[in-house]
Amino acid sequence: MATAADLTACAEVLAESFAEDPLMAAIWPDPARRYAALPAYFTATLRHFHLPAGGVQVASDRDDRICAVAVWDPPGEWEQPAGRTLRALPDLVPALRFRVPAAIAVRRVLEAHHPRDPRHWYLANLGTAKSHRGQGYAAALLADRADTAPNWAQFLVCTQQHNVAYYERHGFSVTEEFELPGAARPTMWAMWREARI
Repeated sequence: MATAADLTACAEVLAESFAEDPLMAAIWPDPARRYAALPAYFTATLRHFHLPAGGVQVASDRDDRICAVAVWDPPGEWEQPAGRTLRALPDLVPALRFRVPAAIAVRRVLEAHHPRDPRHWYLANLGTAKSHRGQGYAAALLADRADTAPNWAQFLVCTQQHNVAYYERHGFSVTEEFELPGAARPTMWAMWREARI
């Protein structure tokens, strides 16, 4: 599991992984602003929301560099309380700047399509550094969550159509399609993996 010492490395991997992601583009349509904002955004969300919950997994290469990150929220922990969100604002607002309304709109849609049943792990983000893609690091993180929590289901929102088949190979099934707000109105795929036992 990741610790506070891994914060910067995890944020860098996720920022690189999501630089061209449709969900992030719905928040920051301008690519230059998105690229500049993502490291601070992921640093803030990891620090305030995900690392304290203890569900951030990492994979490291032979040189012990973090090259893949899975951001899991434990059962019942995916919905952030207002107090925690308020404490995160000093770090989030500089990253979002004038895109705060867009981020709130995206978040509301994601929340509206999140399963109400709390008995699941939520995969908020899964990313691999470009230099390490195709080497099985993300797949290992997906398998590890299934192995270490076989009695819990898992939920994710797939943000790119070509990744739907990837998650299906790992036991997830599409339960719903929906669109995000914004000019591009990108399609998202809610996906669910049943508990093994």
